Amino acid sequence: MTDLPISALRAFRALARCGSFTAAARDLGCAQSAVSRHIAALEAHLQQTLVLRGHRRVQFTQAGAQYLETVQRVLDELDQGTARIARAGARPTVKILAMPSFAARWLIPRCAPLRSMPIDAEIELATSIWDADFHRERFDLAVHYGDGAWPGATLLVHDSLVPVASPRLVGTAGLERIDDLARFCWLHDSLRSSKWPRWLAAQGAEHLATDRHMKLQDTEATLAAAVAGVGIAMGHAALVDNDVREGRLVLAWPAQVPLAAGYHLLQSRRAARNAAAQALAAWLLGEAEAFRRTRPAPG
Repeated sequence: MTDLPISALRAFRALARCGSFTAAARDLGCAQSAVSRHIAALEAHLQQTLVLRGHRRVQFTQAGAQYLETVQRVLDELDQGTARIARAGARPTVKILAMPSFAARWLIPRCAPLRSMPIDAEIELATSIWDADFHRERFDLAVHYGDGAWPGATLLVHDSLVPVASPRLVGTAGLERIDDLARFCWLHDSLRSSKWPRWLAAQGAEHLATDRHMKLQDTEATLAAAVAGVGIAMGHAALVDNDVREGRLVLAWPAQVPLAAGYHLLQSRRAARNAAAQALAAWLLGEAEAFRRTRPAPG
């Protein structure tokens, strides 16, 4: 007896699942005649009629129904075994969730060295501004903004406010007097609209005002507008650091106002069982420590 081709067994299972030769062919992505040949080959091999033709919906003989039970069991076990082996050979995945502005302005610019690090994993980076997404633990690692009142949270970066602008707008040295801020358009983050008043109050400059304002959806859009020269943004020092170092932004006025909130690392319960996630968390903590050492004290 020659070996049965597995394609014939899959055609037989598809015929049972779909109910007709036409539907089975569509399911398998082949011609109807190919399904017919596979069934005919099985019947010739077994010397049994398995399927009654001539009906709108195929009917199986008693032998066909008995044989179908065996075929389904064997193919299901084969598919499950194949999936297990494939999962075992696949690289693990580390899913990171972060605030959009932190991901774009702080995290991604530091990711290039990961290529040469022994972290054998696929990294997936997603962004969200919603607290609920961080509470659902649909991640291995997360970077969230706030006071750190979450179980197991580890501080990465303290936060402070500082006004920033394109050097094309205010010059490479920034402004000469704090009152000069009033000559420019002020960019506002609609999610945190208190940033300008808070910073001005800390400078004793509540009297300052401008007649030009632009409100943008979030921090990332606000900083992008500042880079484009639209106006002066009240930036988060950690988020503007890379743009300042590379010359896309300058400090319009150098005074920083420290905030109680900061960026914190969260680890889900499943991350403890993921060696790659632990290695990536250690890298993040190291990068944050190096950043804190080089960052000037606010004031």
